[in-house]
Amino acid sequence: MAHVEILPERMYKAPHAPFSLATRTRGSTPLHLSGQVAQGPDGRTVGQGDIERQTVQILENMRALVEAAGGTLADVARIVVYLTSREHLRTVLDVRRRYFQEPYPPRRRSSRGIG
Repeated sequence: MAHVEILPERMYKAPHAPFSLATRTRGSTPLHLSGQVAQGPDGRTVGQGDIERQTVQILENMRALVEAAGGTLADVARIVVYLTSREHLRTVLDVRRRYFQEPYPPRRRSSRGIG
C-alpha cells in the first residue's frame, strides 16, 4: 500500500528531511502525524522561551495538517507530549483546553511523569 503525503502550503518542510509531516495510507482513514515543534511557515522557531506561544504554534501546525487531510481537531484520537520541564505542564494543558473539547484525546505520560 502506498502512503500519500499530507503537506499544506502554509507548513514548512525542511528540504532535506527524510520524513513527511503527515501521511495517510491510500484508501485508509487514519492520519499519521510526525512530531510537531513550534516551527512557523518560514521554518523558524516561534515563541523562543515562551511555552504558551510554542504550544499554540504546535497545535496550529497540527490543525493545518489535520484540516489538509479533511478532518478537524475533534478527530484527533491521541496526543503524545514531551516537555523539558514539569513547570510547563499547566500551561500546555491550559492551551490544549482551547483547542480540544471533551472527550479530550488521551495523552501519554513519559517515564518521568512529564507530559
